[in-house]
Amino acid sequence: MDGAPRQVNLSDRDRKAAMQALSYTTHPSALRLVIRSVESSLRHQNHPNFVRWSICNGNPPRISFARYMGWAGVFNAFMIAILLTLSRINRGWRVTAIPVFFLGAWAVVASYSGMCICMHIFSRHYQHIRPWDLFEDEEDGKELRKKSYDSIGSSNSFEEEPWVAKYSNRSLLRKIFDREVLIQEPMLRQIHDTIFVQAMLVALMASILFAALFVPLPAGNLF
Repeated sequence: MDGAPRQVNLSDRDRKAAMQALSYTTHPSALRLVIRSVESSLRHQNHPNFVRWSICNGNPPRISFARYMGWAGVFNAFMIAILLTLSRINRGWRVTAIPVFFLGAWAVVASYSGMCICMHIFSRHYQHIRPWDLFEDEEDGKELRKKSYDSIGSSNSFEEEPWVAKYSNRSLLRKIFDREVLIQEPMLRQIHDTIFVQAMLVALMASILFAALFVPLPAGNLF
């Protein structure tokens, strides 16, 4: 029904077709279009989004911080390489920009998969505690668990939950360096290790191209 507390996200056409069919029969075939639409959303939208969210080892502020720091490293590497190329310094010194570029590219590539490489290096198989668990005491936990199984009168929205306002009031620094918890799921640990290695290999290949671009260039001898 339109406006129901747990309304299924259907197109207006599918909802009207289902309501019209249900006005003639209670046979399950009346919900054929609804089933098809819901299954398509689950398979191609909800589940992939849930997986992408679940594999993040850091919260959004931490991942954004890692991405910006990675881009800063890439930018600094280019600046170092350009300045050394334009100077009279021996071209061998240009390789000093490669480690900076490699670390920056590594952080950038990993961040787009939802991973902070620093967290994985220094706190392997740990992830940030989810915002709704940061402020949950024993009484709140009981209330949340009760609501999660209450299909009558409950809503799919979480904006009114107490933890939303509390988390938004936390400083950005606290969000970036929030508390961490050990990951219990073995498959999730394996996924983190895979992303970590894949990002490293991509950064390594990019660093080789970076070196091939700047090292052979003749010196500018400008200063």
